[in-house]
Amino acid sequence: MMKCTHIFALVTIILASCTSRVSETTIIQGSIEDGTADQVSAFVLDYNIDEQIEITDGTFSYELATNPAVVATFTCMMDGKRISQSLIPDGSILTLVFSPEGATLKSSNKKSINYRMLEVNQVYQEWRGFASQYMSMQRAGATMEQLDSIAELRRPVSDKLQALYREDLEKHKDNYLSVKGLVGLQGDLTDEQMDSLIHTLDSSVIQSARIQMILKDIQGRLRSKEGMPFVDFSVDTEKGTVRLSDYIGKGKYVLVDFWASWCQPCIVEMPHLKELYNRFSGNDFTILGVAVSDKPEDSQAAIRKHALPWEQILGTGNVAMDAYGINSIPQVILFGPDGTILRRDLHGDGIDRALEEIL
Repeated sequence: MMKCTHIFALVTIILASCTSRVSETTIIQGSIEDGTADQVSAFVLDYNIDEQIEITDGTFSYELATNPAVVATFTCMMDGKRISQSLIPDGSILTLVFSPEGATLKSSNKKSINYRMLEVNQVYQEWRGFASQYMSMQRAGATMEQLDSIAELRRPVSDKLQALYREDLEKHKDNYLSVKGLVGLQGDLTDEQMDSLIHTLDSSVIQSARIQMILKDIQGRLRSKEGMPFVDFSVDTEKGTVRLSDYIGKGKYVLVDFWASWCQPCIVEMPHLKELYNRFSGNDFTILGVAVSDKPEDSQAAIRKHALPWEQILGTGNVAMDAYGINSIPQVILFGPDGTILRRDLHGDGIDRALEEIL
């Protein structure tokens, strides 16, 4: 009788281990409802995937290597409308449906982490709606009272979203939810805090492409903090090698504008920079433009169109951004006569105040 009991227990253990095993492949079963579409694009940064999936009779199928630390984004153009859905390849069978109203995602596993991501995304979309409304009212010249009323409605949604991010960062250290939480909290954390939190995550998450990009940005910003010497970089051009050190550390205060022709906020800032250039330029001060992630011909066209009078370094690709840990533009940095970084992350009136204080 004892032997039978042991055998039964052994079989139970084996069956339990078989049913709990995660599949090495995540299957995505897709369909199109109430609309027309020829293709769906799949993008997975970690797998270097960026391809089109053919739709046959309103359905498509796709397989991904299971890795809960990464995210995949599927995008469909339906009747001229772009619809996207992100998912985590967690080993379950995922059903993805595109319709004119949007995308829906279901999993064969009721405890799939994709359901948590959908919950967070729903709150984020609610927050984004308030943020968009606030921006539209601001552009339309709304009063502060009107803007404050929208901000008051947005606050509890923002608090809920931040709480979700913090919870995911604490409870999902081994999957993409912690990455999403970290990115969501990034604006409220210092680089040192970000770096510390990243190193509490599972090694698979730390090695993911998104976290490696964040670490690269952090390292760039930490070595180019205010008070640090400038970080040099070089670009090979038809006229030879151009270096940042050709312009920085030569005895002048230099305001460097990292920009691109495709960046609308960069273009909006240019008239202000021209005013400052006309006001302050001389033996002690100048402006330098550094075009990033931009084709030189496009940068040159924008320089001519906006009549920018200062010197420029073009064709830097991502070299300049990597050197200074820049993940958004415009980025304006003020360098001292000896090349010391005096101010960074300057915008609008903050540039005026920095120059008035120093010059």
